[in-house]
Amino acid sequence: MDEFGPLPKLAWNFVRKNPHMGLAVLLFMVGIVALPTKLAIISGALFGAGASLLGAWINELNARRSKAEEKARTESDARRYFAAELNRTIQRVLYIHERACPNYMAAVDEYISVENKAKPNDLQADFLPEMPVLYPSAPQFRELSGDDATALIAFYDSLHALESFVTNWWQREGQLPLNIFNQMLHLSERSLTFALVCIQRFDLEKLCPPPYAAWGTLTSRIERSLSFAKEMLEKHIARIEAHHKQSNHSTQPANPSGRRGPTRRHQ
Repeated sequence: MDEFGPLPKLAWNFVRKNPHMGLAVLLFMVGIVALPTKLAIISGALFGAGASLLGAWINELNARRSKAEEKARTESDARRYFAAELNRTIQRVLYIHERACPNYMAAVDEYISVENKAKPNDLQADFLPEMPVLYPSAPQFRELSGDDATALIAFYDSLHALESFVTNWWQREGQLPLNIFNQMLHLSERSLTFALVCIQRFDLEKLCPPPYAAWGTLTSRIERSLSFAKEMLEKHIARIEAHHKQSNHSTQPANPSGRRGPTRRHQ
């Protein structure tokens, strides 16, 4: 069929999706061909059957369109149902990410023995994310589209990972605060990345606008926080590497005479 161009293929696909319409057209064509012949007596029957099939196709088309509109309306209502809770949990993760940054910087200062008088006083509870109540038990969850449900699952699963880490690793003995807050930054950044997808799919900028225009959109606030954290991490990782190099240099054994040690003589 490809050698005849795209038109026959399009016609075949249309007939496959609309069998009533295809059969009605066929009956009309046969009836028209039979009119000037001795079979003209059956043309009326063919036209009547074609009209019946055409009416059935119109009813099916209207039912299909109504079903699609109802599905789109149901999915939209489901997104609106989850919007407020989703916005609240994203706001909380953004706060956690913003507080993890100064705590990481203070942990770096402590690690390289730099005095920092302005140490954060955050508690463990400040880094625990808010968990959803409506998801996944609400029946509206089953009314979401596949892509919307997947985005919601990915975001809320990332919250469980963050909550589990904060609960189990906060001030754990033998662990450097530097490593703990670095992992918190990584997990909250992962959650915010999933959150950006949810903001777009659930239209949160429209459904849950900021109380003050000066705050900026939720998306812009997340992007600013992620950008700041990236620059901050690059700067402080460089500080840590410089500290390691300096420590290794200071621990190397010195040669007071400045001369090389004895070498083996070649035989």
